[in-house]
Amino acid sequence: MTQRQASQILLSMTLYIFCAGCQTINQSKEISSLSSNHTYVTSFPRLLSCKVEGYSGKVLDMTTPALVNLKTLGKPLRIKCNHVGYWTSNIILEPTHKRRLLDRVSSGEKISLLSSGYTAHDLGPQSKLPRALHIALRRKNFRNSDTKNAYYAEELLYAKKNWESVIADLFLSCEQQSNRMSASCRTSIKRIKRFMRKDLMQIEQQRRRSTIE
Repeated sequence: MTQRQASQILLSMTLYIFCAGCQTINQSKEISSLSSNHTYVTSFPRLLSCKVEGYSGKVLDMTTPALVNLKTLGKPLRIKCNHVGYWTSNIILEPTHKRRLLDRVSSGEKISLLSSGYTAHDLGPQSKLPRALHIALRRKNFRNSDTKNAYYAEELLYAKKNWESVIADLFLSCEQQSNRMSASCRTSIKRIKRFMRKDLMQIEQQRRRSTIE
């Protein structure tokens, strides 16, 4: 599985988590997690070393793939994963409380794009966190400039396409609420566009800072 194929499993850009006594997942554990608050964490590349810090300040370590229980940590969670030759992830994971991304944006809450693809059925009943999470890191070492530029051109295109999809969905949702778009909807769309610009800028910065071996 390539990084592009793997990252398409879940939307954010990319991604972070922990467990007490982390172990490799087997099928029975994965099935049991469907009715629990556990999260099945996979990654590209495999065997990522990850550190998860809860709002309470408690820090847990894990190695992917793993089945972890995120319920006990204070939310939001900050998840950092690293691997030689890749940029370290820095994802903030928040409970969604059965609401989609667009609802959370409209109500002015702090959001995480990572949660945008989830519905209530994909969340732990109590934790309201994803039951499955895929973390895909971006490369930072390349053999030549052409390879680096082609790789990051694809990353930029993929990220921009997903952000524009979120903006289009929000715009449609706002239009359906009334014949005239409300001030809150316009503000939400502007906020999403700012998130998009910031994300694309970060990708470009990673491209410039990536090295040629």
